[in-house]
Amino acid sequence: MINKFKQAGLGLPFILTLIALGVLLSLGNWQMQRMAWKADLIKLVNERIASPAISFKELVQRSSNLEDIRFQPVRLNGTFDHSEERHYFLPYKGKVGWHVITPFVLTSGETVLVDRGFVPNALKEAKERPKGLIAGLQEIEGLVRLSEERNYFSPLNDVRQNKWYVRDLKELYGSLKRPEDGQSSWPFMVDQKRTSTSGEWPLPGVTKVTFTDKHFGYALTWYGLALTLIGVFLAFAYSRLSAIKS
Repeated sequence: MINKFKQAGLGLPFILTLIALGVLLSLGNWQMQRMAWKADLIKLVNERIASPAISFKELVQRSSNLEDIRFQPVRLNGTFDHSEERHYFLPYKGKVGWHVITPFVLTSGETVLVDRGFVPNALKEAKERPKGLIAGLQEIEGLVRLSEERNYFSPLNDVRQNKWYVRDLKELYGSLKRPEDGQSSWPFMVDQKRTSTSGEWPLPGVTKVTFTDKHFGYALTWYGLALTLIGVFLAFAYSRLSAIKS
């Protein structure tokens, strides 16, 4: 058999096929491992979202590892500074509109950004929704969100026009005109939850907690390519060996 392989010139193609097969199977196995990791992550996040809200002080203590606080419910006490609200473009249920991100000055003096929720394009400016500009001391709950990463298709944030397309927290916090005392910049912000009294715009509680999970499909692709490679090599080997016999 070995001599026939040599005569048919199959030695090098066989070795190359084994190498390529090993790579394809490794990629398929890696995607299966990623699928298991994603399932554990989804379970963890769902459990975290359902957990009791923690204080801001405890949130800061946990924030040494940001992944430990992603989507963590948190409870805040303070007042909104509506004069500094930022508008983040993000459609909701097919409607074009903006998320209103407002500085929330805590009773302890720190400032944390709060996504108060969605408004349609016609209500983008604060003057168009005066009833939503709640004043005075507030206690709110929300989910911790982290900074977004820009991709090749993301428009640049227009700071002057107050039009934000990427939730870059460093840039958002840096745009605030805060007093020197008590100013803060955090690697997180808070998406406000909806309550029974949330009847005015902005519409809170619209956080999208979604994870793309295409790893099984990717794994099938790599395994399918591996099977195809085997079939191609067997057909090639058969044709070369048949040529020797004839």
